[in-house]
Amino acid sequence: MRLIFIMILLLSNILSNAQCSELSILRETYVSSQSDMKSCKKLDDLTKNCSPKLAPVEFSYNIISHLMKCNFIFNPFVKYTTFTESTQQLDSMIYLNPQYTEIRFLRYLVQLNCPRFLGYRTNLENDYKIIMSSIKSVDEGLKNFILPIINNLDNAQASSIGKQKR
Repeated sequence: MRLIFIMILLLSNILSNAQCSELSILRETYVSSQSDMKSCKKLDDLTKNCSPKLAPVEFSYNIISHLMKCNFIFNPFVKYTTFTESTQQLDSMIYLNPQYTEIRFLRYLVQLNCPRFLGYRTNLENDYKIIMSSIKSVDEGLKNFILPIINNLDNAQASSIGKQKR
């Protein structure tokens, strides 16, 4: 009896660790991860057990956590290697799962925020068009995550264009 109880306890522990966190938690952690290494590590911890086949959106947040670590890496060779490997993974996730607007949105933000000299901007306009055309059909949680960020970006871009014209 004791052996069965121990086995059930171990199995439940393994199964609970194999699950991914809820998207709402991942989204909140993502937002704070851009400037905070602890949040970046937390995002990695929350998503490291996610399966790319069973939970492609959640797994994409794991890829994003690796990309965000680039903000805190000092060695340029390690930073570049991490960036190229992670962006290739992210592009593969979109290729395999083109129906997920959230993965495309994550790539859009990476491309928008990465330095131009890295040349990772080839899908920027296309991703934006797809995101905006599909925003009406996504769930409220995702819509409430995407729209404030897009509006903030649009206002910032409009502001910078206005400054350039002066």
